[in-house]
Amino acid sequence: MYKVRFEPLGRQATFDRPLTILQAAQNAGVEMLALCGGQGTCARCRVKVRGDGMPPVCERERGVFNADELAEGYRLACRTTICSDVVVVVPEVSRPRRQRLQVAGQEHPVTCCPPVRKVCLQLPEPTLEDTRDDLRRLVEAGREDHGIKLAARDVTALAQLGPAARRGNWLITAALRGRDLIGVEPGDRSGNVHGVAVDLGSTKIAVYLVDLLTGVTSGSSGVPNPQIAYGEDIVSRITYALDSELGAQRLQGVVVDALNGAVAMLCDSAGIVPEDVLEFTVVGNTAMHHLFLGLPTAQLSRAPFVPVAASPLEVTARSLGLRGASGAIVYCPPCVAGFVGSDHVAMVLASRMAGLPGTVLGIDIGTNTEISLKHNARLQAVSCASGPAFEGAALCWGVKAAPGAIERVWIDPDSHAVHAVTIDGQEPVGICGSGILDCVAGMLQAGMLDRNGHVLGNSPAIRLGADGLRELVVARSANGAAITVSQRDVERIQLAKGAIRSGIDVLLDAAGIAWQDIDATILAGAFGTFIDPLSAIRIGMLPPVDPDCIVQVGNAAGVGAKEVLISMERRHAYEELAETIEYLELTVYPRYSRVFARSLRF
Repeated sequence: MYKVRFEPLGRQATFDRPLTILQAAQNAGVEMLALCGGQGTCARCRVKVRGDGMPPVCERERGVFNADELAEGYRLACRTTICSDVVVVVPEVSRPRRQRLQVAGQEHPVTCCPPVRKVCLQLPEPTLEDTRDDLRRLVEAGREDHGIKLAARDVTALAQLGPAARRGNWLITAALRGRDLIGVEPGDRSGNVHGVAVDLGSTKIAVYLVDLLTGVTSGSSGVPNPQIAYGEDIVSRITYALDSELGAQRLQGVVVDALNGAVAMLCDSAGIVPEDVLEFTVVGNTAMHHLFLGLPTAQLSRAPFVPVAASPLEVTARSLGLRGASGAIVYCPPCVAGFVGSDHVAMVLASRMAGLPGTVLGIDIGTNTEISLKHNARLQAVSCASGPAFEGAALCWGVKAAPGAIERVWIDPDSHAVHAVTIDGQEPVGICGSGILDCVAGMLQAGMLDRNGHVLGNSPAIRLGADGLRELVVARSANGAAITVSQRDVERIQLAKGAIRSGIDVLLDAAGIAWQDIDATILAGAFGTFIDPLSAIRIGMLPPVDPDCIVQVGNAAGVGAKEVLISMERRHAYEELAETIEYLELTVYPRYSRVFARSLRF
């Protein structure tokens, strides 16, 4: 047995077998950045270790730390196995930062007609002459007072009936989903009907508490997806779920805990309790959908990437560990394919792009970017592995969109002076996705980059980095360190933008049209909300469409999740929409490798 103490968090855990420091942190519930899922490639899990019996430093660590840092005890948590008492100091740079999370989105009026409701019933009190069981009293009162035929299939909800009836002097409120009894409360609580909609993103989780009598959002919250501690991208998380005995359970558990925390906070602010929530809707990409429901993900990691289930699913909240009414249901709308999930269909639904005139391009940019093209009443979709570069990961000075992140950059094309703006006006700590996009666009406009992405040494703002490659100095941090965009950073942006542009070009090619035929472009998601569309056009991530025809709609997936929560009509519309979207697999599309290679050029 040995003990590991994590500072400055003050958390201690005991283990009985050798573990890497990263595994120990994950088991102890200590949040630590592991963007590559513990594969040793991102070098973000930097820690300082004090203790005896440490293993030798590996070659990867020698490439990350200098001699002084190694002498001070710096190690990579995913590369260092421990089996003796140690103290691990987790520096600020290795812990997740508070992000700016996009929750709001462009909304349209929706008639409120949810699948759940509450009715107030006066039950006759039992007597020696009337010894009917409590359920029969409920069923007959519902039929006589409201014409409702009730069925009690949920034993937990049924168990509430007797105590609630007696506490309420036989005046009760029955929560119903169709005919099914899903909860019972004493007294008249029929004016309190709530639901929760969730956009389960790989980076952030948007949670909305909605009054199902009015359709009004009572409160919303955005929280980081805690799974990010186990891998930045979907592939890393699937790998973790497959490699670790309890990996899949842990990935599901941390999401459920985050949801329960967010729901409890929103309910407290609204003056209700989580047990007042009668219905949940959850949208997400197919891997998030499977991990949340506890479905196997191995088949999503290899061709032909077939989901376990893509049809609409309804499961009890209780079976997933979510707090809600005793018989509350979680509705998970259908996915389209292995990498086009219900979040993208929710975006298409909420943006109304299927009903817009002309040819419309819809893009939800993220670690995995989904793109749909609507042309001549036909909807086709692709999924692009754009990677985490646009979210700040895998870049030398890349950070999440948190306070201090450089979010806007302008480079004077004549003097090459670099002007940077940070989130909340704080001292620069790194560059987030919108900032790196502006940097590359500005370098192109100023002639610092050629069409192949080579950084040119023709500017005083360009210097040679420690690796001997050119880099742009964007700003300086509080301690004077140069925050830079390196040649390797430019290459990663090329790969990300090339993936997105090649997806767009394949959709256009499949439809037999050119980019000039696009009448409108919809950008959704946090990155799509905060980027400068002109920068996206300059680097060739988007075709050179008219910027005035680009609409940034915010978190449309979250809006779509709310629509299918409050309206059965919108739920049916969603399911019909999912059936009509045709999925194109890029890897088997003719000439795709040529299209991708062309898309890499600036």
